[in-house]
Amino acid sequence: MLCLLTGCVNNNVPSQQPEKSNTGDLKTDIIIPVNSPSELVSSNVMTKKNGVPAGGLIYKGLLTKNRNGIYVPELAESWNVSDDAKTWTFHLVHNATWQDGVPVTSADVKFTNDYLKKNNLTMGFVLSDVESVTCPDDYTVVFHLKNAYSVWPDRLAQSPGIGVYPKHIFEKIQDPKTWQDSQFIGSGPFKFDKSEQGYFRVARNDNYWGDKPKVSGVILKLITNQDSQVLALKNADIDIVSDISPAIADSLQNEPGIGIITRPSTTGYEMGYNMIQYPTNLSSFRHALSHAIDRSTICKVLGNAHPTNTTFLLPAVAGSYVNQNDTGLYEYNLSRARDELKKAGFIQDNQGTLRGPNGNSVELIIPLGGKASSGVSEKIVTVIRNDWASLGIQVKTTKYDDESQYRKAIDKGHIFIDGMPAILHDDPDDLVNFAVTPLQEKNYYNFNNTEYNALTGKVRNTVSPEERKLIGFQMQDMLAEYVPTVPICNTDSYDAFRKDRFSGWEKLENYTSIQDPRVLSSLIPVS
Repeated sequence: MLCLLTGCVNNNVPSQQPEKSNTGDLKTDIIIPVNSPSELVSSNVMTKKNGVPAGGLIYKGLLTKNRNGIYVPELAESWNVSDDAKTWTFHLVHNATWQDGVPVTSADVKFTNDYLKKNNLTMGFVLSDVESVTCPDDYTVVFHLKNAYSVWPDRLAQSPGIGVYPKHIFEKIQDPKTWQDSQFIGSGPFKFDKSEQGYFRVARNDNYWGDKPKVSGVILKLITNQDSQVLALKNADIDIVSDISPAIADSLQNEPGIGIITRPSTTGYEMGYNMIQYPTNLSSFRHALSHAIDRSTICKVLGNAHPTNTTFLLPAVAGSYVNQNDTGLYEYNLSRARDELKKAGFIQDNQGTLRGPNGNSVELIIPLGGKASSGVSEKIVTVIRNDWASLGIQVKTTKYDDESQYRKAIDKGHIFIDGMPAILHDDPDDLVNFAVTPLQEKNYYNFNNTEYNALTGKVRNTVSPEERKLIGFQMQDMLAEYVPTVPICNTDSYDAFRKDRFSGWEKLENYTSIQDPRVLSSLIPVS
């Protein structure tokens, strides 16, 4: 863990729960449960590659982006780009200060870029496209990119996004990888108050340069089990529980003082093919199998899902960037799947086993884990396993709790089920996910097409939204042809909250994290 960015907390403290006096003003503190100790420090999301705005309670970035695809100014009040999309100029707000009173200037932005790279810190990869940063004056910062990048602000704003850090503090730190921050001096709407085992509190920053929060603070409380979180919500010991199942959301509908928020299409799930393993390296096999995905049944099993019939982008967030000509090409049709398998030389024997052109039975390996490991991938595989059995295909699965081991298994398996935030499905630039570039030497699908790779560079070099759309259409045409992946569904998220303590939680519908400062800062105590 990189202590510079996480703000490491000394965990060598007594294990007892904090006394009542340590919880701040319980009437106006928002109390949020977290699932693991690593989530207790709001700034630690930087090392987990979640960036800003999720980690923007203490630290702010130049800008963020909402679910509607609109950039939201933060430390930068405006920005512009050169015609070649290689020079991005940001104009900073003039009244921002660090929480110790020192003004925020362009020198801090340049320092953040230089320091992350110099010390080989995790979030430096976000700025890998940057050749250099210059500061014409205290409130103007210019990023000079190595290559054209028409939507480069996305890198600063989301997935992962990046914060700006105070030069006057971190320039004194010789070894940021081991240094433990005890002050957390940021420029955000909340400032560090105290931490204990299983507890972290930030207080309202009354000197904040933007819209000041109406609550006194935010408490992050460690409750690792969601059933315990729901019980704590019922007892009014916490204010919100996020990402609950449809069944739990339904059970809480009539609970006194509790409300439910639905955040639509927050995650997109796909079935990816490993294009270097037999038989998923065969285009004809991938085409056939893509007709054997019963999206309707999968959505019913999940309960909070909607079918996705595109090549990758999600209509709910990508809008007109979706190529309608490539929508619905792989409808569920087992008869067609069987016919296409036969044309490709895959025949079922008398025992019903599917055998390939080489005479061997077809057995597909699907590793389970990663971002879709919360039971969703298992449910999806249960549905498709039954259909594929009728085609004579045997499916083997292995569960991986370790993310790195899961990613390695993808390279050895045939198919993987993955879930990604909707914000990674909203723009033609997200189609770079399937490319091989100088900065991305491979992809999870092992898809490598010279023409597609060239379109990747072209879409990043193009500033005009209409021209980018047309290039994106070409890329989607190629994805429909080669089928490195088949989108399955997109899921809604449900959050339960105490409506008798704070109003304003409904704003969450436009954002992806319950710790988003724009949501928490707008909450109003009911009494």
